[in-house]
Amino acid sequence: MKRIVFSMLSLILMTVSIFALGGQSVEKASAPKSDSQIESCITDRLAKSEKLREQGFGVSVSQGAATLTGKAVNAGSKGAATRIAKTCGAATVKNEIEAPPIRSKK
Repeated sequence: MKRIVFSMLSLILMTVSIFALGGQSVEKASAPKSDSQIESCITDRLAKSEKLREQGFGVSVSQGAATLTGKAVNAGSKGAATRIAKTCGAATVKNEIEAPPIRSKK
């Protein structure tokens, strides 16, 4: 009985640890990236995205702050570009991408 309880507790602790660390990456633990590294990362990821590649967003990074420019086909594309910039290590993201307004369902 004690073995079963111990095994269950161990399994629960391992599962919690995996979920707790799931959102973190090794890159975040490393030294801060330079502006050029962040900009290159964002540009590369936008270029690799089928849906975002052809929208031709502009990217600039200064002191860790990314600025995104251009025109999006929808609000989702604008949000996706922001998420890419954050995952590439931008401390802040100024999203100046223009997107059509979200239509409300009536």
